[in-house]
Amino acid sequence: MTNCNDTPAARRPPSNSRQRPGASGEDETSSELVATVRNTLIEHPAFALGISAIRRCHRMGRFGLEEPGCLLIMGVSGSGKSTLRKEYARHHSRRETDEATVIPVLHLELPAQPTIKNVAERILLALGDPLFARGSAEAMTARIVTLFRNCRVELVILDEFQHFIDHSREKVETKVADWLKHLINATRVPFVLMGLHRCQRILQSNEQLRRRFSRQITLEPFGVADRKARRIFDGLLRSIWGCLPVKCSPELSNGGDNVERIHFATYGLIGYVMTLVAASVEIVLEDGRPAIDRDVLAKAFSQSIWPEGRGCLNPFHPGFTNRPLTNSGEPFFGYKT
Repeated sequence: MTNCNDTPAARRPPSNSRQRPGASGEDETSSELVATVRNTLIEHPAFALGISAIRRCHRMGRFGLEEPGCLLIMGVSGSGKSTLRKEYARHHSRRETDEATVIPVLHLELPAQPTIKNVAERILLALGDPLFARGSAEAMTARIVTLFRNCRVELVILDEFQHFIDHSREKVETKVADWLKHLINATRVPFVLMGLHRCQRILQSNEQLRRRFSRQITLEPFGVADRKARRIFDGLLRSIWGCLPVKCSPELSNGGDNVERIHFATYGLIGYVMTLVAASVEIVLEDGRPAIDRDVLAKAFSQSIWPEGRGCLNPFHPGFTNRPLTNSGEPFFGYKT
């Protein structure tokens, strides 16, 4: 992993070639190239901090402490929470032994309308329980405790935890907090919760649970407000341009006001940056363009991020008024809160 410094790095999946379709050797289709770009892992300071925090939580959890330390990771959509979860779990994959299936890191995304029972069901399914849908919430929870022990679960990562409160009442939130506290106590396995900032409300429902999750980090968007922040974001973009399977116009690699324009187009969020870049690569390949330039970025923005973002509402249009797209109806409305 990259150290927590000012130089982001892009790491492509190791199994993919960088050859263009039609070049010598094994050909790749345009779709495969775009998918490769979309799956490129961007290692940057906030990513390194998140991996380090999860690793610390995991390491301490192996001691089977009576009150394992847990972790809350917050950030708006597109800030990289899910990538963080999947990348950490990828290095701790399940394996089969003669005795059992060993699952050192159990990770899953919560359903859009979760209840204690359907979350317990989803955990049992991830654990491989063939009867995952059978029984009451209490019976399911008891099976989870047993399977955690049998599968040697060392860490649990639950993503989209804010779903628990999106349509809930205070009484429901209290029940969820009590259930989660019981599960942590019974298994002695640390949990990492990921979600939007409002998921903190669950922790406020239970003092003991709040104490367990005293360790909290936030994945912030990249900034351009000061020289240091702009240098980091510019370094991120340069790293991405350098690993793409298509050429980039010199106007992009030389920085200029394109750094600010890309920031307005993505709100500085890594997920949106990669969406914009992948769409740009697709346009270059399908339209036979010589390179990614400002016109390509303008088309990619309206195609992949905001269909209404045309003309002066497109950050890559000459008439765009430099401002965050956070007004009502715009792609990043509500992201300030």
